Amino acid sequence: MTSSIKAIIFDCDGTLVDSEESHLSAWQKVASNYTSTLSHEDYIQFVGGSDSSLSNILAKRIGHNSPNELLIQKRDYFLEYLHGGLPPIIETVKFVRELFKDRESHGLKLAVASAALKYEVLTNLKTLGFENAFDIVLSGHDDLNDYSDPEGVNKPKPYIYLHTAKLLGLSPSECIVIEDSHTGVTAGVNAGCFTIAIPNAFSKTHDLSRAALTLESLSGFTIQSFLEIVHKLL
Repeated sequence: MTSSIKAIIFDCDGTLVDSEESHLSAWQKVASNYTSTLSHEDYIQFVGGSDSSLSNILAKRIGHNSPNELLIQKRDYFLEYLHGGLPPIIETVKFVRELFKDRESHGLKLAVASAALKYEVLTNLKTLGFENAFDIVLSGHDDLNDYSDPEGVNKPKPYIYLHTAKLLGLSPSECIVIEDSHTGVTAGVNAGCFTIAIPNAFSKTHDLSRAALTLESLSGFTIQSFLEIVHKLL
């Protein structure tokens, strides 16, 4: 019944770990260094994307000529939160643990595809106890050097999901993508994956209408009931 789906690919920030508050706090510290501010509303539009776009916007706002310098400052602040251990998205993490137990019986491969730095993704997975648990872990920042696009290759571009499917030996149509943001959903859909949106407090106002399915959480789902819903919508 579910043989057409052979992999589930998870985003990390905002999907597996509740990191957006920490990202916002780090950026707010950078802004305050230059007597500027960054509100929750300002930040929401950047949720799910790369830090470089926000660093460019903030540099223009404060008249700073080096967005990269701001980016370095932000990463230093964020690392303090990261190393302290970011809180899990509990229901999704619980679901992933069940997947690890039953993946073979369902014939599923599991992957993580994040816009974040590879080091940050791996640190989060270690905090969750998911070291070496996924078949593939990819960073849109660090692992897409074989792709070229004048607009950039990270989300919302589809390359990370195309590359993940390729490394899994699958077509994108055989993959479920679980995302929390507009940029992530756009990447998954444009790659040709069955894309599910599970928004968080920061992304609940995003346009997630292109997702094949939007859920409040994975609470109450068994692996079988989850796959049955997907199958009905394929």
